[in-house]
Amino acid sequence: MKHNNHENSQIIKIGPDSLEELPDLIRGCAHKALLVHGHRPVEDGLLTKVRILLNKEQVPYANMGQILPNPTYKSVKRGIKIARKENCDVIIALGGGSTLQCAKGIALGLHYKGDVWDFWTGKKKPKKTCPIASVMTNPSSGAELSTSCTLVKKGERKTIHDPSLKCTFAILDPKLSMYPLFPTMNQAFGLFIHLFFAALETDDEKQLEEAITLIKDLFLAADQLKMNQDDLEARTSLFKIGYQSHTKLNVSKCSIESIASNLSFKYSLTEGTAGSMLFIAWLKSLNQKQKERSIEIAKEAFSADINQFEQALSLFKKQLQSVGLPLSIPESGLIISDEELKKHAVDQQTKEILLNSNKP
Repeated sequence: MKHNNHENSQIIKIGPDSLEELPDLIRGCAHKALLVHGHRPVEDGLLTKVRILLNKEQVPYANMGQILPNPTYKSVKRGIKIARKENCDVIIALGGGSTLQCAKGIALGLHYKGDVWDFWTGKKKPKKTCPIASVMTNPSSGAELSTSCTLVKKGERKTIHDPSLKCTFAILDPKLSMYPLFPTMNQAFGLFIHLFFAALETDDEKQLEEAITLIKDLFLAADQLKMNQDDLEARTSLFKIGYQSHTKLNVSKCSIESIASNLSFKYSLTEGTAGSMLFIAWLKSLNQKQKERSIEIAKEAFSADINQFEQALSLFKKQLQSVGLPLSIPESGLIISDEELKKHAVDQQTKEILLNSNKP
């Protein structure tokens, strides 16, 4: 059995029918897979396709389902028990970021004799992790490229980082991500905010050009999907843009991504919706230099002849509204008091962003 030493480069397969490569990828690193999946219709269909494919190719596997968003420590413990009983030696997540977080936790605990939560408390460091893999249906998270794992225990989220948590291989097959338009646009917004912040903060002209080019490609794909949500070429573009945004651009999360993540956890929102309802207020909070860069981004991304911040703001509003994303907290349908929102602020700027986002 080959264990992932995490020093080899990842294998990333992008494109229609790339799922067909799954059996050979499994054989390249393990003997038996544990399939970790959720319960949504798209993921249920994916599970069926994977089972048929592995049965046809005589690749052994076991199953662990019903992983909900924001996976829990209890789910990881259940997965470890199943993986040990079934003698699985690769953990494969089917679906989005939540199933992958759970798969990473299972892989960490499979060969550890103690409580897997020891890694989250800092009591122990991972020494031996079995291969982790992913068949992703979400093009925006970049979870398949990350070295982090976030779990929930007693209602609180906790994240760890370790090189062993990077996937050995990942499959990004757009045929497996045929979500309706609104969840698709939520995923697209996740890509957009990552790219926008990269363009906003970089001092590297090449990085700026790369980020703006990817934003233009993203808008084109979104427009194509608005006309035909089954457009396979446009969905393939989303996966390619997602991969490039997380591999070509060196940028950390912006402040509203972290706040949006907390709001989505607290109020059961998608992170795309949580981010879009803060975005306009965040833009208005930028300093003058950042606002000038925002004008430049909008000018290039929309091929628009503009020179005023309000014009850039209007273009971004129009783009978000055109795909049905909310521009404020009330537009999202949430009713939250200002006092409650203040609890999510980390500084004065984020406090003002949250309060301004709460205005109709």
